[in-house]
Amino acid sequence: MRSPYEELGLAFGDAAVPYLYGTDCTPALADAVVDRLGDVDTVLLVLDDGVRGHADAVAAELGRRVRVEAVAVEAHERHKTLPTVQHLLESAVARGLTRRSAVVAMGGGTVGNIAGLAAALLFRGTRLVHLPTTPVAAFDATVSLKQGVNLSAGKNLAGTYFVPALIACDLAWLSTVPRHDLLTGLAEMVKNVLVAAPALEAKLLRALDDLTLDPAAALRALLEIGVEAKAPYVAADPRERGGALIFEYGHTAGHAIEFVSGGAIRHGEAVAWGMLIAAEVARRRHGLGDADVAAHHRLVAPLDLPDAAARLDGLDRAAIRAVLAADNKRGYGPCAPGEVLMVLLDGMGHAVPGPAGGPPLVPVAVDAVMDAFETVAMNALEAV
Repeated sequence: MRSPYEELGLAFGDAAVPYLYGTDCTPALADAVVDRLGDVDTVLLVLDDGVRGHADAVAAELGRRVRVEAVAVEAHERHKTLPTVQHLLESAVARGLTRRSAVVAMGGGTVGNIAGLAAALLFRGTRLVHLPTTPVAAFDATVSLKQGVNLSAGKNLAGTYFVPALIACDLAWLSTVPRHDLLTGLAEMVKNVLVAAPALEAKLLRALDDLTLDPAAALRALLEIGVEAKAPYVAADPRERGGALIFEYGHTAGHAIEFVSGGAIRHGEAVAWGMLIAAEVARRRHGLGDADVAAHHRLVAPLDLPDAAARLDGLDRAAIRAVLAADNKRGYGPCAPGEVLMVLLDGMGHAVPGPAGGPPLVPVAVDAVMDAFETVAMNALEAV
């Protein structure tokens, strides 16, 4: 009998993590979670409050075989904090979790990070399962060991690296994401093509076209792009401190935009703006050619971004500068006051090398980043 789901094997250094995926396979995935956890006594289901329909179905299936304790989290940047993590830890202990228990995170990247950090801390590490329900989580965030939350100065300034026991995704969950959020969330796949897999551009554009006519096939193709591009890098660099830092492309300015907007500009959209800003910086500083800048716009155009001026003009420039100054990549290489480390490209699929053979991060004056920000904010986004 054919399995209702497929399995990919992800490697993070010496750690192997199975990734199960399919369409309309929730009961089978829930059974697989329990089977693969083995002697689990209780599951703490940390769920995005916005996906209760999917989560209720998962909880019911899990509950046939194991005790389930559900805790809902509002998936908003203002809740991606250490107090939220502490709330989960207190809830876990109060509800009787033990070292045989597991944390199951069901939602987008925000919930995955909050629950992932809680799992890493509970009893100094308890088993973690990711059930991603957004494209950012399914195709990018879970293909990483990073578990982080925000501090008052900026994004992802507190966290750790933690290996999940299992990742499982019913792609039907993703098809219920509002279309705008689905498209902007695919900015991470655009990033993958730009920095690591330019040969997959046609496959990406075809999948974006197919989202309406054949969403199941399109989502499978997008998952393949996410894993095919990123998996070799995280296998060799599981803590993403060397070559895998290329996947920070667009995130320096993007994180600042997302944070200063208070989450009103969500992660995928913010990264899309951040990539256009990075392309403008690289055009001026490292000779990124007009054709490659045009490729950025060509790939970002289908993501249904709002008008740049209307979206970015209201952001507090001084606050963006402050967040850039506290960016969490500081310390990976030389960076003077008034500079920020960025991943930049000098061609499709080729990052500008870091100083002295270090990681692919180059120091850029914050003024230069802000000049590029203003250029992007003034220009309407058009397909090229």
